[in-house]
Amino acid sequence: MTSTTVVLGWDGLDRTLVEEYDLTEAFGPHYSPLETFDNPILGKPHTYELWPSIITGRPPNEHGVHIATDEDSAPNHPLFEAIGETVWKATPRRLRAALEKRFEGRGAKLGLLSADYYRTRDISTVFDGRTARPIAIPNYRVTRDYDLDVVFDRGREFERFLRAGERGGRSRALAALVPQLEELLAGEASRKFGIVRSAVQREYDLVFVWLGFIDTVGHLAPIAGEIAPGWQERSYRLAADWTRELREALLETDKVVCVSDHGIREGHHTPDAFIGATHKGIPESADTVLDVRSAIENVTPASGVTGTPDLKEAYRTEGHTHVRTARDVKEQLDGLGYL
Repeated sequence: MTSTTVVLGWDGLDRTLVEEYDLTEAFGPHYSPLETFDNPILGKPHTYELWPSIITGRPPNEHGVHIATDEDSAPNHPLFEAIGETVWKATPRRLRAALEKRFEGRGAKLGLLSADYYRTRDISTVFDGRTARPIAIPNYRVTRDYDLDVVFDRGREFERFLRAGERGGRSRALAALVPQLEELLAGEASRKFGIVRSAVQREYDLVFVWLGFIDTVGHLAPIAGEIAPGWQERSYRLAADWTRELREALLETDKVVCVSDHGIREGHHTPDAFIGATHKGIPESADTVLDVRSAIENVTPASGVTGTPDLKEAYRTEGHTHVRTARDVKEQLDGLGYL
């Protein structure tokens, strides 16, 4: 039977906050700090070049994915984070409008490179040679991400929330938007966990999902936290609950890894990345984000099998279904008014 390694890519999971909230056991009974790196132009770590580094084990100058280069101007670069910071710092409206216009033109493309980018450039990843199920990883998009509608436009939600804040600060409109935002973000994360719960029933070597929940909350916490005190901590505890529930649902032979690309506090990215795991050797063998790939590979044999894997024995049932054609089922559903 295949042992599956499940990687929860908690974007922005901050080691300092995990410890402060006493949640290390949930995210990893075995854990350690993880060294990350800054984009040299922005002067801070950034999601869209770090996840390609995590899955390849190579820095941006080798895998070629950069969020900003010498050709870009940081104030004009279409970053979700940049838009948020300018609003919080009360940048003049003219500059803010220019940022938003540039964001609308290019920002939607950020993080949307496909898996083909790596194949055509002969850049190996942790998925190669494994029966793997990547889910919604920034700059490693697969067709099924779009089929399942898990390519989430965080920028749109950032902008919607921040515009409400501009209009009235602690206005009723902004206060009313917090519960809606919570439901939206939790719904996105829960949908991905549902996909993971389905995938782990099959003989995958590796299931790797990216979760933007913690990072999105962290960026908006400076505003939402004034209206909903403790919002960031509540979100961490919710994420911890989801992680525990997944661990409890897995087989004893399966492994869980929780890894972040950076931390986030007071709305800003920090270097306090985190790695935790149910297997002691994983955090022990990963000092930096560039070590994560090899740490995963050390405990995840490559089966070399491609295609959709079979169900694991533990999930098979003896039930028998009367064989019917697709036409039979279509006619029945049509008669019930579903089609």
